[in-house]
Amino acid sequence: MVDMYQVVLGGVAVAIMVLLPIGCVLIWDLIAGRWDETIRRWRERRAEGADHRKAVRALRDQQGAPIEQLAADLRRLRAALAGDEHRSAAHQMGNRLAYDQLLRQICQMLNIEHELSGDSIGIDRDIERFRVEAELERAGVMITDRRYGQAA
Repeated sequence: MVDMYQVVLGGVAVAIMVLLPIGCVLIWDLIAGRWDETIRRWRERRAEGADHRKAVRALRDQQGAPIEQLAADLRRLRAALAGDEHRSAAHQMGNRLAYDQLLRQICQMLNIEHELSGDSIGIDRDIERFRVEAELERAGVMITDRRYGQAA
């Protein structure tokens, strides 16, 4: 009959003889940096997954007008701004303020940093609008009707 003590002792011996060298090789590879790229890609995938889950939660908890409607209003106001040079100054200022308000609202929905709430005026304000528009385009909000490089 086989003694249970000998079976357990044999199992421990096999585990030590097999798992200890494998563990040493794994630790050596980790220290040598052979897994750096793999670990970096794994962390990036985890971060992307977390960002995606956060965006999905934000869409579920969205309040107010849908982003598609805000983007359509933004395109409409952008066209109005482009063609209102013959209108009164009050009308032009109203269009710009409405445009800035929509930009701020969309930036708040997408967590994009902006300085449109500040006291900037003139060329500084125009530069900030341009920067925010580029950030929104990068985030996937279609502001212009045509993509850059496409024929008219």
